[in-house]
Amino acid sequence: MSLCATWRSRALLEHMSIGREESLFLTVSEDHRKREYPEYVQRMSAPFERAGGMAAVYEGVILGGADKIYGLDELNLWLRRHRYAAYDMDVLLPIAHLCTERAVRAALAEERPGAAVMAEEAAGEILRGDLLHYRRSSRGWMYIYDLTRQFPAAATEGDRRILKNFNGFEEMLAQFDALAARSGTCKDARSLVELAALLYRKIFIRYFAPDHNQDILPERETEEWEPAAEPGDIEWTQTEEMELQYDKAGEASADGLVVLPDDALAGIPEYLMRNFGPSFQTEQAMEEIESAVCTGIHEERKLLFTDGLSADAYEGSEPRAQSLRASRDGNLKMLQEHEDAARQGIRSIEQAFRNALSLRSEPDVYRADHGVLQNDLLWKVSRCENPQLFEKIVRQEPSAVVVELLIDASGSQSVRQSMVALQSYLFSAALSRIQIPHRVMSYCTYGNYTVLRRFRDYDDKSEADRRILEYRATSNNRDGLALAAAGLDLKKRHEEHKIVIVFSDGLPNDMVSGRKREGTPETYVGDAAIRDTCFQVRKLRREGARVIGIFLGEDGELENERMIYGASFLRIRRAEDFAGSAGRRLSETLLNL
Repeated sequence: MSLCATWRSRALLEHMSIGREESLFLTVSEDHRKREYPEYVQRMSAPFERAGGMAAVYEGVILGGADKIYGLDELNLWLRRHRYAAYDMDVLLPIAHLCTERAVRAALAEERPGAAVMAEEAAGEILRGDLLHYRRSSRGWMYIYDLTRQFPAAATEGDRRILKNFNGFEEMLAQFDALAARSGTCKDARSLVELAALLYRKIFIRYFAPDHNQDILPERETEEWEPAAEPGDIEWTQTEEMELQYDKAGEASADGLVVLPDDALAGIPEYLMRNFGPSFQTEQAMEEIESAVCTGIHEERKLLFTDGLSADAYEGSEPRAQSLRASRDGNLKMLQEHEDAARQGIRSIEQAFRNALSLRSEPDVYRADHGVLQNDLLWKVSRCENPQLFEKIVRQEPSAVVVELLIDASGSQSVRQSMVALQSYLFSAALSRIQIPHRVMSYCTYGNYTVLRRFRDYDDKSEADRRILEYRATSNNRDGLALAAAGLDLKKRHEEHKIVIVFSDGLPNDMVSGRKREGTPETYVGDAAIRDTCFQVRKLRREGARVIGIFLGEDGELENERMIYGASFLRIRRAEDFAGSAGRRLSETLLNL
């Protein structure tokens, strides 16, 4: 770095001793209105702001340039849309920041040459001080790799040692470099975020562990191994013409809602049959169900009840079959890797149920003025006004219980798909062992259809539990509509006590609409989606069902879960705690029936 450049950078820091980041933002954006950063832009920027020093100062330049070139509100809109499309924002936001920084630096190269100087100083601070803790995760190493490629003079010996772990991954790195280099060509916010999403799918999800905090790189994939479908992808049909791709099929409105044209809507039923299976309901039954539950915010929506695809769909070499096998095999692998823990988990849940049922069946014994005479109480005669010399035994009839298990199968569950499948399987297997009738269904939403995939019915044999391992997560979710639809059959059951258990992430969202016209219901996102789900939960409770939420989401959605389920939800922080915690919660529910 030249002496002149260093002086300019330091002089700039002194000049901005108060509100320096904001001053740079306003200067570069050329919009001097004081305003707050939108939600996802703030989340994207927060680690760099917290780092302080030149990293924070340079962040003002990046955000200012992004505002001038793309508009922060527009950038936030497309980031939010990808959150609703099930992308893990803890992964996507750092990638989006990487792309944004590259794009802004390229755009400002001639107009503001000092930005490049500040970028190199910021990179040096990050690499030398590890201010953002990137060395603690394998995905973080990709950021170190990118910084050392962009600013080789800023790299340390520690950085170079870390990069040795990428030996054998030259093909992946070349793909990353080629994709990241496109940042400078993005002309609008949509293309920039879509590029970040492409890096997310092709690099960060494909090559690194889902929990993104492992310190070793995974084994390089072989030609024999087929990766599972990427989150949000629905490219399972053999021909491109038959694919239903939201980004291509519809236009986004100002609030991020994707509006599907009539020709796209017309193709959805065939698409669903090919990729989810035919309906097990008659047309007359579906008309009755939809007229009962597709009201209000769900007006003009449709439902599909399916038992899934036949075994033949999993065979062959076409992309759909490969994707289905990869998803199922990933779930099965999770079960096999935790076989001993799974057996113990089933026993733990089973025993908790049995204990609760046993306590409920114990007779109540109390003192009375008639019944079985208790000789040891005869001394009370003539000494007590109401001696109650008898015991009365009241034996409770064993009350019948039925359970409805609903599993959120939206794309936001893709990062934990195998764990959700395993936990659902444990629950179902335990219920089967004590012969409690129960139904297990997953739910997700495509276009104007909410799909309820039935893995086992109430009175199926225990062998049906294994079908839960066919669970796969993709697309959007209308939790309220799924609850309402499932509740119709539950109400018809003869059992006295009904329990509904919902595995979800506390984020009901459906950004795709069949139409957009005046008078249609509000979009199923944010507060509207939460309110509807709350309403359906309380409606089921008023009808006599106990509703329990099993929370599987991120910290940011925890408050949503509380709003929806009140005190009747369970958060599982560690996988090994699931069986014990879930068993205790259900046993408590049984005892309180």
